[in-house]
Amino acid sequence: MACAGLAGWSWPLRDPVCCALLAAAGLLLGLYWLLSRPPRGLPPGPSPWPLVGNFGFALLPGPLRKRWLLSERAGQGGSRPLAPHLLLTGMAKVYGSVFCLFVGSRPMIVLSDFEAVREALVSQAEVFSDRPSIPIVAMLTKKKEKVHAEIEVVTGRDRAPSLTDKAHMPFTEATIMEVQRMTVVVPLSVPRMASATAVLRGYTIPKGSVIVPNLWSVHRDPNIWERPDDFQPTRFLDENGQLIKREMFIPFGIGKRVCMGEQLAKMELFLMFVNLMQNFTFLYPDNATKPAMEGRFGLTLAPYPFNIIALKR
Repeated sequence: MACAGLAGWSWPLRDPVCCALLAAAGLLLGLYWLLSRPPRGLPPGPSPWPLVGNFGFALLPGPLRKRWLLSERAGQGGSRPLAPHLLLTGMAKVYGSVFCLFVGSRPMIVLSDFEAVREALVSQAEVFSDRPSIPIVAMLTKKKEKVHAEIEVVTGRDRAPSLTDKAHMPFTEATIMEVQRMTVVVPLSVPRMASATAVLRGYTIPKGSVIVPNLWSVHRDPNIWERPDDFQPTRFLDENGQLIKREMFIPFGIGKRVCMGEQLAKMELFLMFVNLMQNFTFLYPDNATKPAMEGRFGLTLAPYPFNIIALKR
């Protein structure tokens, strides 16, 4: 039976046209392999698949792709699909703070700690500045009393807050900053592209490589932040209760491509947050499940649905 099956497949080998097509296909694949071999000196990373690089799972049908992501998440004790920023943060523990993935044949360099991000986007900004062709209230149930007290002292309950109040409300400012640290709105920042071949931390980064700063990983790095998974606004305050700026706090990015709307966003966030906290007290419903803090990945990081009670003050 097996011999008969093999005999049935032998006819193409006797056809000169088929032989020529097979030889041409083999030659093209060989040339592609030679031309697309990654250059030496790249950062470490998982071995890429032919043609599709490290993102072959993206070609899977939707249900199979979701099942694959769920299986990856299950390995970390979760029940939701593993979000990209969490997947890349986990890979940094295996391959180091600078590692390489491939999108097809193009290298994508992931930077997972502050020093690597600063070196690439500030020290070598002229090379790495090209572009390739928040559930706030949910975390405040334990800290809201101090925020309310500060608002009472500075604005009272009748006067609307203004931007001039920021300088007199350090704990409120620190609370907003801690929310931004824990739930980075754009966790993988905006991708950059290397305009020339460069050396970063001893690795060769070829021209055209995509650079992905993992801001989620930077803001959850236990080497920088004490107990990074805990909500602690006081990490942004000195011993006198005054606001301090920490270099490693970069929710709007860093370097030449820092978010252009940073100042406007900070002003609007302060006014909106203080207005809400001035007029309402927020509580969890009894026996409510707290939302997962890793967020739902998309163009920006959005919170998972959750219930909250807003009581008029």
